[in-house]
Amino acid sequence: MINLNYTLFIQIIVFLTALWVLTRFLFKPVINTLDERLEKTEGLNKKGKETEEDAKKKAEEYEAGLKEARYRALEIRDHLKKDGLEEEKKIIRAVVKEAKDAVEEKKGGIYKDIEYVKSELEKRIEENSRDIAEKVLGRRIE
Repeated sequence: MINLNYTLFIQIIVFLTALWVLTRFLFKPVINTLDERLEKTEGLNKKGKETEEDAKKKAEEYEAGLKEARYRALEIRDHLKKDGLEEEKKIIRAVVKEAKDAVEEKKGGIYKDIEYVKSELEKRIEENSRDIAEKVLGRRIE
């Protein structure tokens, strides 16, 4: 049978005192330390997620910028190519015109030479005809 005497009350008081001392000096500091550690871990996890999201955004922005730069480079290349082709056409037109002008100039010179030779030949035809006739006839013609 259970006897209720003063030792039970002393044990209850010792138990409650030990519980109060352990709670105040052991459990609360340990729990506080664990709570702080949990808060720090959650804070670091949150900060890590934010950093990861920020890195993803920056990577997307970088990719978009790179894509834009490539597009602009292609536009510039096409524009320069178009300008180069136009410049090439201008140069070719100028060279063709210069060549045509040179050919026309040479033709004009040749026609002048032909006219000169014709006039010289016409002058000499009469003399040569007379010389030939004199030689064929064997006498002098006046």
